[in-house]
Amino acid sequence: MTSNEHKRSSFATRLGFILVTAGCAVGLGNVWRFPFITGQSGGAVFVILYLVILLCLGLPLMTVELAIGRASRRSIARAFTKLRADKKYWNVISVMSLIGLYVLMSYYSVISGWLLHYLYQTANGSVIGISESKVSASFAELLSSPEAQIICAMSVLSMACFVCSFGLKNGIEKIVTPSMIGMFVIMAVLIFHSCSLPGAENGLSFYLMPNLESVEKIGYDRVIYNALTQVFFSLSIGIGSIMVFGSYMSKEHTLVKEGFIICMLDTAVAFMAGLIIFPTCFSFDINPGAGPTLVFETMLQLFNKMPYGQFWGTLFFLFLFIAALTTVIAVMEAIIKGYSELFGIRRWASSLVNFLAISIMSVPVVLGFNKLSGIHPLGKDSTILDFCDFIVANNLLPLGAILMLLFCVSKAGWGWNNYVDEVNCGHGFQLTGSRWLCGYYKYIIVLTIVTILVMGYVSLF
Repeated sequence: MTSNEHKRSSFATRLGFILVTAGCAVGLGNVWRFPFITGQSGGAVFVILYLVILLCLGLPLMTVELAIGRASRRSIARAFTKLRADKKYWNVISVMSLIGLYVLMSYYSVISGWLLHYLYQTANGSVIGISESKVSASFAELLSSPEAQIICAMSVLSMACFVCSFGLKNGIEKIVTPSMIGMFVIMAVLIFHSCSLPGAENGLSFYLMPNLESVEKIGYDRVIYNALTQVFFSLSIGIGSIMVFGSYMSKEHTLVKEGFIICMLDTAVAFMAGLIIFPTCFSFDINPGAGPTLVFETMLQLFNKMPYGQFWGTLFFLFLFIAALTTVIAVMEAIIKGYSELFGIRRWASSLVNFLAISIMSVPVVLGFNKLSGIHPLGKDSTILDFCDFIVANNLLPLGAILMLLFCVSKAGWGWNNYVDEVNCGHGFQLTGSRWLCGYYKYIIVLTIVTILVMGYVSLF
């Protein structure tokens, strides 16, 4: 490894660190899942519950991953070896997380490619002014074309790897920081437009007003579970993508302070997405739906009914694509840096190798919608993409989070005192080193994640 590689990069500005790390956490799940789950789970009741769980579960998990990264000055590939070289078994976290990062990118790049495709199609007017049946058919046509999907996925990956090849300050921070600011500006414009539409108040009422009847209908236990899973999965914690940015951050501010800001920005994007989607859908009497159908069919039908639909549709897909691309860049940085640390190669070489590797890995995911559509790994109508998402979201994320927590609280790991010292380094709110807080981490949070893990299997099978 060169002498330049031994010197750890750092962010040029604190704003850069916050926006880049928030960009990693912000993903497509924030955009479509949070609004739908909120409306389904009692509106404001769910939002309040979500915020409480975010502070009690999400924030501690965020500080765990940031602390390991900042203390070790390493990515997920080498962090545990650096902090506890005498206990090699902790490296299982590194292996699990690296596998998870590669699997995640194999399908997330494909979904991001869909957004790039629709951004182009909306901008040139190809999907504007067509019938509802043709809107649905356009998405089915995309899924049936391996060539189109692979080209779009590779285009997104090439953008991300190109940015990462220039390093932290000259690549990632220079691109992601203005992109995130631009995304918030676009969202603000879309919110103003959505809330000014006739009948928008019905959508806002559905989204924001407490609705105990909805809570009773779905069940209090299900609403709590929905809030738990949304907090856990929306922050992308437990797989090492946040850790790499912790390794670049300064020690000027405490990790509780920085983690809180990142969590709030992540939540703000999710909340703002609901302010865009629900007023617009209710204004045009369209069912908000959920999942890919909401983004790629329902919203397109909506823009076809809307004056200046091509303009608003282009802004909407630009906002979605920025959210997706910043996540791809952040996760690719975790992969590229980890690969560089493991094999001692330069950043540009690692970027090229991993671009090729993940492009190849994305092919089976793409073929799962056409040539391999007869394969149903999880039964029913499940696809290879569903299976990859199950591996990451239902297994590697929660298991990784549990092991990272245990590493920080266990004497056989890094240890509670070392974790608290790292979290409290800098200006801002500090944790106490008390036993009850250590017990809360060790038992309450761990048991909560185990519950999420088990319930994920129960709901699936």
